[in-house]
Parts: sequence; C-alpha cells; structure tokens
Amino acid sequence: QGSNKENRRQSSNDKRRSRRMARDGDRRVRSRSAPARYYSKNKTDQSVSTRRASNRELPEEFFCPLTKRIMKDPVVDNDGHTYEREAIERWLRAQSSSPVTNEYLSLDMLKPNKKLKSKIYKATGKPRSRSQNSRGRSNSPGSKNSNKQKNSNRQLVDSYLHEISLNSKLSVSLDFMGICAFSYRKITFVIEVPLEQKSGFFVYSSFDGDPGTFNLSEKVDAWNNWLSNIGKQSRVSFVKAGKRTVFTLNGNERDISRREIFQKTLEYFCEMSLKL
Repeated sequence: QGSNKENRRQSSNDKRRSRRMARDGDRRVRSRSAPARYYSKNKTDQSVSTRRASNRELPEEFFCPLTKRIMKDPVVDNDGHTYEREAIERWLRAQSSSPVTNEYLSLDMLKPNKKLKSKIYKATGKPRSRSQNSRGRSNSPGSKNSNKQKNSNRQLVDSYLHEISLNSKLSVSLDFMGICAFSYRKITFVIEVPLEQKSGFFVYSSFDGDPGTFNLSEKVDAWNNWLSNIGKQSRVSFVKAGKRTVFTLNGNERDISRREIFQKTLEYFCEMSLKL
C-alpha cells in the first residue's frame, strides 16, 4: 500500500510538472510570435510594394492592352499593335475587329513579336510558360486522349478540304492554328476550326459598306430560317468592323459529320456572300 501511494504521488507530480512546462512554453511562443508576425507582414508588404513599383517602371509596350498585364507570349498585327496571344485569340473568337483600331482583324494576321518578347524576358526574367507545363504533362495517357479528341474536328475538316481540293481548282488546307484562307470569285473566305470541343467551325467573308443600306438584318433572318427549314444547324451573322462588314457562318458540329453536309453548308455560305 505504501508503494502504491508513493507511485500515485509521483505520477501526480509528473502531471503538474508537464502542465507547468506546457504553460511556460505557450508564453514563450506567444511572446516570440507577435514580433515575428509583424516582421513577416512588413516583409510581405514591402515585396508587394516593390513589385508594384517595378511594374510602374517598365515600358508601356510590355503590357497587353486587353489584360493590362505584362505579356508572356506577345503577337503583333499588321498595324503594329501587340497583344497577349491568349487574350487576342479569345477576343477574335467573339468578333473580327481590332480592339484598338476597330478595323478587320483575323487570327492569320497575327505574328509572334519576338523582339518584344526578348525585351520583356531581359527586363523581368524568363517565366515558365504554359507550353512548357503542358509539354511536361503531355506524356500522360489522359492528356494524349484529350488532345486527340480536341484535334478530331480539325482533322475531319482538313480531310474534307483535301477532298474538295482534289475535285476543284481550289487548294485549301488548315494550318497549325486550324485556319485557312482561299479566294473565290474575287472574295476572300477564311475558315477557322477552334481547338475546343463542340465549337464547330467558322467561315468569314467581308465587304465594304454599311449593313443598313443592304437590309442585311432582314436577309440574315431569312437565311437563318431557310437553314433551319432544310435541317442545317449552322447560322449566319454579321458585325460592323470599321468601314467593313464581316459576314460570319457559325458552323454547327453536326454539319461536319459528313463531307457532303460540310461542303453543302460551305457552298451555301459562299452563295450568300456573293449575293451580298
């Protein structure tokens, strides 16, 4: 019994000692954490203010007019205006005009601005681009399957264009960006097949003049009703771009299921453009 009492007393003393040590440790941590937090906050604020100051010191040409951020992959148009590639491609999917001059602009009119890109890299340090990240992940089986699915529409349309070229005087094929241009009866047509799934295809033509003088809205409504009546899912639209009017065929994915359907849809749009 005496030994049991002594053991219980010893264990209670050990518990009190451990609680006391824990309290003392908490006090020491709290006493150190306050200035540490203050220092880390000041350090973060200083780094943010330094970054902002350094951005203000950079030339204005380093910044994209659309995103207002430093460009990583700049491309330049024929007028000499430079944009971030991803931003201007997203802009041109919705409209066919320059965001700066409002003149007609298409994806095939953009070129890499290598000189400006090297200037940006020298001033800011070369960042890891998205293309490098995707290159590192491209070996996985899932990424290969997704790339095949995304490129399926382009491969399909390109095969159709190849067959059309064999049976006509036209020579058309998609480039690496999924775009091709051809001239028919003195009118330039541009075909674009986006990389995104279920986005179909687009065909563009343009002409000088105001859409109001041609009653274009009424014609577009009539043509869309006609396309719907003959079972076509594609639709036509127009947009004013500076002094020119851009006439667009928004091709539905169902209309590229077979070459005959795609070719007929393309011929209908060419006939509409000739009438305009």
